[in-house]
Amino acid sequence: MGTSILDLSHVWLSVIAGGQGTRLFPYSHPERPKQFCQLNKDDKFIQAAIRNFVSQGIKKTQITIATTNAQQTALAKEQVVSRGILSQNINEISPDYGYAGAMVEMTKIIYGIDPEAVIINTPSDQYIVPDEDFSKTIYDAVNEAEKGNFVIVGVKVNDLDTAMGCGHALYEEAQEQAGCFKVEGFIEKPSRETANQIMRAGNSACNTGINVWKAKTLLDAIGDFDVTGLATDALMKILQPNLEIAVGNFEWRDCGTLKSLYEISKKTPNHRNASFGGGEIDRFECLDGLFLCDEGYRLHVAGSVDDAVIVSTIDSRPIVAVINKNESARVKKLAEDYARNQDLLTNDFSILAHNNFVMRSNISKETITCFVCVENYIVNTYRAADGMVDVFVSKQIAPV
Repeated sequence: MGTSILDLSHVWLSVIAGGQGTRLFPYSHPERPKQFCQLNKDDKFIQAAIRNFVSQGIKKTQITIATTNAQQTALAKEQVVSRGILSQNINEISPDYGYAGAMVEMTKIIYGIDPEAVIINTPSDQYIVPDEDFSKTIYDAVNEAEKGNFVIVGVKVNDLDTAMGCGHALYEEAQEQAGCFKVEGFIEKPSRETANQIMRAGNSACNTGINVWKAKTLLDAIGDFDVTGLATDALMKILQPNLEIAVGNFEWRDCGTLKSLYEISKKTPNHRNASFGGGEIDRFECLDGLFLCDEGYRLHVAGSVDDAVIVSTIDSRPIVAVINKNESARVKKLAEDYARNQDLLTNDFSILAHNNFVMRSNISKETITCFVCVENYIVNTYRAADGMVDVFVSKQIAPV
């Protein structure tokens, strides 16, 4: 690691990759959850998570992946084995555990391989700049875990919406030891008022989801406790007598929403548009837009401002979504409704959207078209002679 740890031979990385990423629907969907989507031109989310810690010296043979169904397992093997991760270190566990329970279950698995293991648990779907401060923070956390403490890796956040969506560790600044603070309390996803209060107080840090502990210490603390459905804040309360937080200053983002994905993406200098995916994308008079297009499609967009346009495939059908990228809560609800009833989405499906139209073409009946909190768009999908699907999305000037 950047700040040298003498012995990495027993340091393991456990990547929890069993979520769905509903707030990125339909870029993320049941056939391709968020952690297996493209994060940037080089990496999928899960590949970036692994890269962050390999850069710190973690051995690829000591990286494990937790998935919760066969589809996720297949995608994990496809995306990480080629990066040097052992296929036998990809473990399919019950989806009933949740994030906290998954960390405990993976600790049991790693302990069976290496009883001396110190485990860095991490989500598979966040954005981190692995700079020198990140290295120091992980170094501090690992060294404290070696002593038998449980360590949350935290960061300060300045965005209220981000603060409301995260857990927060409260600590006493006077109790700093070796770069870590003793945790006095834990608040999971606070209300707007509470989030505002704890951000202003200054004695808290956002839980990045990265938690570090020695395998044996964690299992001794948990004992025979049933971790099925265990919430993160409940786990932290169990561990609190020996719970610390390493507060870092590295860049960290929860990339759970279209807005946050836009914010961390590389943008065009003049019009601040972000575009990626395996498909072809061209834009005309677009501003502050996010354009996500899968391989096999050509996306042509005109006049879009501050919205997200997503082209993907669900259940072998093209899906075109035009979404106000600030409406993550409505996107999440749409994804959850779709998961319960896959017949929900039909052509011209809308949520609080007005004056939008779908032009009929040679694959109109195949295509799912979705509008969320946008207006005055026209969408046309057409299968070209070369087999590619051309998607045309244009924003029309509202009549006076």
